[in-house]
Amino acid sequence: MVKINLLPIKGELKRKALIEHGVFLILVIILVVIGISLFHGSMNKQREALQQEIISTKADIVKITAIAGEIETFKKRKQELERKLDVIRSLRAKKGGPVEILDQISMLIPEKAWLISLSNSGDSLALNGVAVDNPTIALFMKKLQMSSYFKDVVLVFTQQEGPNHKFVINCKVKLPR
Repeated sequence: MVKINLLPIKGELKRKALIEHGVFLILVIILVVIGISLFHGSMNKQREALQQEIISTKADIVKITAIAGEIETFKKRKQELERKLDVIRSLRAKKGGPVEILDQISMLIPEKAWLISLSNSGDSLALNGVAVDNPTIALFMKKLQMSSYFKDVVLVFTQQEGPNHKFVINCKVKLPR
């Protein structure tokens, strides 16, 4: 005997497949929404961390700028103090310099020579004097050249006047430090 099934199995199968697909679609949508939410939350946390870093960096920049300003102020003060110290050193050198130069000249001049005048212009010195003979003048020039206080010693003029010889010697003055 032949049995015929008149029940709507194909429609039932289609409906079951449709329900299964619908449930699968809903699950996929739920998973996508959850994934997007997690991604969005992660991005918000990163954004907040970056904003905190930016705020921290700006604060550091303000601190460093203040420190740089102080450094510039200290540099200016240092330059001003160095300039003042240079002026003080220069004044001290000028204060003791003439005394040292005259002391050196008095020790270097030979017994048979004497100075008539001495003139100073900057670091140049002109010595006008009288000596008994030319070798005494030469000895005086050698002593001046060997001294650490004088350089570029040049005999400008020598002339015999009676028994003595008149002379003019130019030189540069250098104070030893």
